[in-house]
Amino acid sequence: MAIQEHSNGNWQAGKNVLGCNEYMFNNQIYCDVTFKVGTAGKEVKAHKYVLASRSSVFAAMLYGSLSEANDVIAVPDIEAEAFNILLKFLYFEHHGIDETTVITTLYAAEKYAVTELVGICQSFLESKMAADNVCVIMENARIFSMAQLLKKCKDFIFDTRSDARRVFESDGFLDLKREILLSLVESDELPLEEEFIYQSLTRWAQHNCAKEGKENPNFTDIRKMLGNTIYEVRFPTLSLETFWKDMASDKILSADEKVHISQVIVGETVQDVFFKSTERTRYVQIFRFHSDATSCEWNNDNYVDAIEFDVNKPLSLHGLLLYGNLKNEYTYDVEIKIISASSNVLVHMLPKKIKGSSKMFQMHFAKSCKINPNEKYTVWVKMNGPRSYRGNYSECVEYKSYKFKFYKSVHSSNSTDVNIGQIPGLICSFK
Repeated sequence: MAIQEHSNGNWQAGKNVLGCNEYMFNNQIYCDVTFKVGTAGKEVKAHKYVLASRSSVFAAMLYGSLSEANDVIAVPDIEAEAFNILLKFLYFEHHGIDETTVITTLYAAEKYAVTELVGICQSFLESKMAADNVCVIMENARIFSMAQLLKKCKDFIFDTRSDARRVFESDGFLDLKREILLSLVESDELPLEEEFIYQSLTRWAQHNCAKEGKENPNFTDIRKMLGNTIYEVRFPTLSLETFWKDMASDKILSADEKVHISQVIVGETVQDVFFKSTERTRYVQIFRFHSDATSCEWNNDNYVDAIEFDVNKPLSLHGLLLYGNLKNEYTYDVEIKIISASSNVLVHMLPKKIKGSSKMFQMHFAKSCKINPNEKYTVWVKMNGPRSYRGNYSECVEYKSYKFKFYKSVHSSNSTDVNIGQIPGLICSFK
């Protein structure tokens, strides 16, 4: 049918611009440039004007001062399937990418500065992100300098301990470049035990030694491969028994390093600190509001704002989010308690002066509070200071597989309840 329309000279009838472009591309009508694509040099014909109108790189290549001298252009670094996806997008905005073509299409879109297709590939990768492929996505985000995609990969890994563990156990983890590996293990947000991190690093080093031809690497080879990533393992946060039983038994750490770490663990003062001694924690803010007021109308005159909550899975509570005043500098005296269902005070933060000029501020506890699943806890806050913003709240809030439910508290003397008031959020970390 298409050939008959073409032979009659009226194939344009009834088609819009994209339809005409598609017809010309599919039927190779009036093509004026040929590409030899991929390692096999497969010929793909196209139209200079269409390519130049959609891509600054093609415009420079085909019409610029350094344009190609002939009408046959070699593109050996992009295979025909990905190149055709690129052209179809340029001609009539169809892509048809899938799991097998998204990476090569991303490379083609980046090379020819087709930013809309780059965004489509990036969104596709984000939607398909899983423990067994996130390392591959990270590597490509690094290659193409996609900071936003790289951050989303890290957020996926840092979200829960179970996700992080599956990623570190995946085959893709072993093929990470040291740069990306270092960015993961140096982060305070990596929710893994130091023993597991150390085991994963040594497994990564052994794999990469084998790739370099050292099938049975010795401890010196492994240490050299690890490089400075070894200093991101937080050995001083372990007990002395755990360190010597599970991590110091091999010869990857030097004798001096083992002594140094042991001294830090037992609290001795050491001149130089080579290994970090702070524990890792990823904080997640759980917001319970669905809208907040645009004016400061909440009274904070030594009244108690309180709310009860429970959650379906265990977590650690590290602090609260409270409303302040964006329009004027404030000073609040803030006292906080976390009270269990059996009336035990699990956290008591004595009155503390908070100064600032923000709509919302954070209050972190000195020590985290363990929250058990399906048990009620009361968040108790007494603030003294100028009026603040207030929120309009939802009774239930979900984050991933965590389901929070809020209840009115008998402790509240300032009208904060399930639907309105202070205490807009919780600061948590998850298992």
